[in-house]
Amino acid sequence: MGINKLNIQTVCSYFHIASTLLLFCSIPFFYSRFTQYGLIFFFSSFVIDYIASERWKKGFKINYSRIISFLLILQVVLLYIFSFFEQDPSFLSTFYEYRLAYLGFGFVGLLGFSDKFRVRHFAYSSLISVVALFVSIYSFIPDWFNNLGTISEKLQVLVNIRGENLCSHMTINLFLCAGMALFCKVFTLSNSKLEKIFSIFVIFLYFVLIIISDGRIGMFNACLLLGCILLRLTIKKLKFLISILSSLVVIVILGLCVIFTDNPIKSRIPALNKVNAREYIWEEGINKIKQSPILGVGASTNAVQFKEMLVKNEELNNSDKFLLNLIQENKLYSIHPHNQIMQSWQEYGLIGLLAILGLFITIILSIRSTLTLCMIFTPILIQLQTDIIDGGITVIGFCTYIYLILVLLESKQVGKEKIGSFKWTSRTPSNA
Repeated sequence: MGINKLNIQTVCSYFHIASTLLLFCSIPFFYSRFTQYGLIFFFSSFVIDYIASERWKKGFKINYSRIISFLLILQVVLLYIFSFFEQDPSFLSTFYEYRLAYLGFGFVGLLGFSDKFRVRHFAYSSLISVVALFVSIYSFIPDWFNNLGTISEKLQVLVNIRGENLCSHMTINLFLCAGMALFCKVFTLSNSKLEKIFSIFVIFLYFVLIIISDGRIGMFNACLLLGCILLRLTIKKLKFLISILSSLVVIVILGLCVIFTDNPIKSRIPALNKVNAREYIWEEGINKIKQSPILGVGASTNAVQFKEMLVKNEELNNSDKFLLNLIQENKLYSIHPHNQIMQSWQEYGLIGLLAILGLFITIILSIRSTLTLCMIFTPILIQLQTDIIDGGITVIGFCTYIYLILVLLESKQVGKEKIGSFKWTSRTPSNA
């Protein structure tokens, strides 16, 4: 086969897809050089693909994807503008490094996406990432691990190894929830019975991994998502709303069982057995907003002041020594109010509040009629308001999820799915 323009475009497109999936696979792991290289390959491959495919000839049409992309870029613009007014710029360079992903993904969204992405690409990439996580955990297992007597003790050691060396339970649980939704879509699109059985196996595998983790919100999301998946796959004629309401009943029952009974799950969740330190963090966050609700104080100054308040909080000192140590060591992924909206309000005042609300609302509006995206985004939306997305340190994963949503939103297949429509159960293999 000779080299021609079409062959070059195809090679460039799949190089960009491979780079994107590499970055997607890095989400569950702590930010590292691997993540940095992944971002470099991703953005470089996008530029090459964009030029080779001549996508600028398609014109520029304002849609939800481009509005979301603009709001991502706005987060970096605000960081830059407020940097001139920072009282203490100690953390400013670190914030720039981590929030650079906002700028990159924003420009990618404005310029347009490759039309060769498929749901199956992301689904199987999530499985590769989980396998890599297991292999990594195995390499950290100590010699005395086999001497432990009970499964509960072994699980706790594995959880500790993962949390200390690889990723937090919040990050992996969110990733697994997205994987459950992706494999559900693969199930509906596949003509292969073997692939359907495999997709069901992976969905329940991810569900079990979340349940044995030590995250309450992760378990809530997993139960909600599994309820939606089961009812959608078994009662296809019902509307999505009925699936949500029915699954909530299951969630309430499971939640009551976890909270009010003695069980292995409860024993592995310290927050259910003692006072949660987040109530002190949220209280300090609200007090911080009251000090400058209109103008804000800037990202770095906010982190410095927030750290000082938390270190002086006697209740926090008595309730969570581990979190306090992270704060004292200037670990930025702990020096925040554990709430995306609250943090943006603290940093940029009223304009920051409007910017982050605009981002969330636009995403919700853009996916409201697409079942796959609703299922992927539901667990993300729940956790955005709690303890996983802080607007800075975990922004790499956050932006990659948004990029996933935008890619699927622009997909000719997924973008046309409607809740309650039989198109969602299409069996055309090429749609995956």
